[in-house]
Amino acid sequence: MKKLGFVLLLALFVYAAPVPPPAPVASPDPVPIPGVVFQVETTYHSGSPGVESSEMTVEKPNLKMEIQSGRGGSGGGVKDEVIFRGDRRQMVVVDHREKSYMVVDEAAARAMGGQMQQAMKELEKQLEGLDPKQREMMEKMLKGKTGPGGTPPGVQSEPREYKRTGERATKQGYPCVRYDVLRSGEKVQELWVTDWSNVEGSQDVVDVFGDMNDFYGELIDAFKEVTGAGGGFFGADRDPIETFTQIDGFPVVSRDFEGGELESETVLRSVTERDLDPDAFEPPKGYRLRSMGPQ
Repeated sequence: MKKLGFVLLLALFVYAAPVPPPAPVASPDPVPIPGVVFQVETTYHSGSPGVESSEMTVEKPNLKMEIQSGRGGSGGGVKDEVIFRGDRRQMVVVDHREKSYMVVDEAAARAMGGQMQQAMKELEKQLEGLDPKQREMMEKMLKGKTGPGGTPPGVQSEPREYKRTGERATKQGYPCVRYDVLRSGEKVQELWVTDWSNVEGSQDVVDVFGDMNDFYGELIDAFKEVTGAGGGFFGADRDPIETFTQIDGFPVVSRDFEGGELESETVLRSVTERDLDPDAFEPPKGYRLRSMGPQ
């Protein structure tokens, strides 16, 4: 009887003892995502000559582009990045030097529009002491009607005209046709373009750039909702999306001219289908989020 009681007591102790925590379960390895990586190289001929390489990564509906650090780079400098998240309707601008990033979306465009409206109101108060002629000129500028050169702020003075020529040649192993890009009748760029079907992942590139163009329009509309002005604030002398919407194919060689002189030449070095890190289209961990506008 005593033996049975001892066994029961031992059993009670065992089952009443704290249960050790289960061994941690290893999380599954991140699943890579298929993508296409384009490697390009730019040679600068004017200013400080030099060569830079950069990449563009596409995995529909997302895209990431490295931004050239500037003329005459040695190729070893830190490059910034622009990430288009088509699935989130966002553009992420990554500054690796500052270890920060900004998110541009419709909400940010409206916020920036609000900031600009407030700045305009404050500036208008400061203009009350100007004579009528000067005031009229400044009011037109504030409303986005004209800039210092008679054009909307942030918009190039003349649009770029794309002309497909009949000249054909093989560039970087691709059969290409030449496009001349003109501004005010002057040739500012020469493009050697191959059919989309000749480039791996071409359909994804076409679709993503088309989506980016739509997104750009969404930003302008959001900005205009607040300011009532044009979207010149988001314009630039060179819109990277514009080229892909004006040519029928992928630019294998791009040559830029200034005053008739060759400034730079960018060539497509390789196109590779590659498994990408699941976080390939996210800002780096540890980077701080910055707001648009004055910091």
